[in-house]
Amino acid sequence: MRTVQRVCFNTNTHTTTASPNTAAAQRGVALIEALLAFLVVALGMLGIARIHADLRTHADLARQRTDAARIASEEMERLRSFSVLAPSAGARSYDEITTTSATALDSEDMLTRYAIERSVTAIAGDQASAVTLTVRWNDRRGDAQHATLTSVIARSDPVFAAALTIASRGMPVRGALGRSAHVPLFAKDLGNGHSAFKPIETGPIAFVQDNLTGLVTARCTGLASTLTTATLTAADLTACDPTVGLLLSGTVRFAGTSPTDPSNANGPLLPFDIVLTLSGGSHTQAPACFTRPVEADGDRHSLYHCVVYPLANGRWSGRSTLAPLGWRIGTAADEYRVCRYSSDLDGSGAIDRNLEHPADYTNLDAALGQQNFLVIAGGDDCPAAAVEAAAAVGTVATVQHQP
Repeated sequence: MRTVQRVCFNTNTHTTTASPNTAAAQRGVALIEALLAFLVVALGMLGIARIHADLRTHADLARQRTDAARIASEEMERLRSFSVLAPSAGARSYDEITTTSATALDSEDMLTRYAIERSVTAIAGDQASAVTLTVRWNDRRGDAQHATLTSVIARSDPVFAAALTIASRGMPVRGALGRSAHVPLFAKDLGNGHSAFKPIETGPIAFVQDNLTGLVTARCTGLASTLTTATLTAADLTACDPTVGLLLSGTVRFAGTSPTDPSNANGPLLPFDIVLTLSGGSHTQAPACFTRPVEADGDRHSLYHCVVYPLANGRWSGRSTLAPLGWRIGTAADEYRVCRYSSDLDGSGAIDRNLEHPADYTNLDAALGQQNFLVIAGGDDCPAAAVEAAAAVGTVATVQHQP
């Protein structure tokens, strides 16, 4: 009989428990970590506050520099705005531009005070002054700041500045189509810097003008009667006289009512020639004058163009008149009176400029347009402008011209 032995094992479970000293140590480390985190956050906040303060300081400094530049510019312009050279009561003079001591100025926001210093040195033989303006102020931190502006002011009498209002003769005023205002609107642009027109559409003559100056540069003949201004080309203009001339042009209107309204003269057209009588010397060529009636869109008037070949000095003087064809000039009821549209454009109190259409032209050295006439009944008086508009530019005042 076999004996069986049973072996039994007893397994014991052990639980480890931390000591009181170990727990206290762990709680100390957590506190240090919290303090370090707070320190980092505090340092970050201090940095942000410092950056914000710097930004405000730089913004203030930028504004202050702008104010300083404005103050210096305004002072420089004030110095330039003198009206006389020598000191004069009630006027700012050039001689008053001298070195001065600082002057306190408040900014627009009244938070910053500026001091401006002016240093002036005579240069170019006392014909100019080198001016240095220094604007000083203290910024938000109390640091001294400054801005400097330097320029030169010429000792030039302001009266000469009026010369700037005179148009340069070397730069003619452009008119319609980018051409000189003295080139007729109906003239054909040849595409080579010149334009051409036939003063009489069925006539054999054409004039060529410079688009920039309006000068007549050629008189071409032998053109076919079927060739119109609109169909002219440079190839058609072969037989030409290159003598330079000046154009005199305008319109002639005929009164249809009595008394006459000079702003609305639209009566039947009468035939006439323009006669230009020159004076002051011997001209190499006689002037060439042409007329052409125009009736379009209910408007009736006659155009005239005269090309004058001036003296050797480039000038001419003379008088233009109407020569009637089949009618008479006079003061009787069955005759006609010739008036010229004329106005005192410069307000001088007299018709004393060629542009104002005087009775006689004097030393004319450029093309002249809008020299217009009005033909009325012989028993009527040439209509004048209203009193309140007598000195206005562009009035329709007329003056008796013939007889």
